[in-house]
Amino acid sequence: MGAWGYGNFDNDTVLDWIGDLVETEGLELVSEFIEMVLDEDDLDADTASSAIGAIEVLAALHNRPATEQHDDEDLEEWIEQHKGQGANLLEVAQKALRKILAESELKDLWEETEHYEDWVNTVKELENRLVV
Repeated sequence: MGAWGYGNFDNDTVLDWIGDLVETEGLELVSEFIEMVLDEDDLDADTASSAIGAIEVLAALHNRPATEQHDDEDLEEWIEQHKGQGANLLEVAQKALRKILAESELKDLWEETEHYEDWVNTVKELENRLVV
């Protein structure tokens, strides 16, 4: 796991995903990764990490950004261009986060660390920001 912290942007996988996202015009990549979480039976860590990043972006689109900084001007510009979009994804994003916390390789990897509870709290905080 290429993570240096338990924050939702603190891993190489989600930063790579953000690099792909800022090259897109719409929310297809956001919705794709949220749906992948719900569709896959064996949820791998990379998909879960990318989905969490997608859900962070979704929250930011609805003026509920994370307090942690990602320092990516391209992402901030992309979010500004797409503000308010994706409201139809908020409920399904909550389901995706619950699945990641319950049954994913990412959860299993975090369980093996001393920061498991911190990671769980960070993901739950994101889920709470999605509530309308």
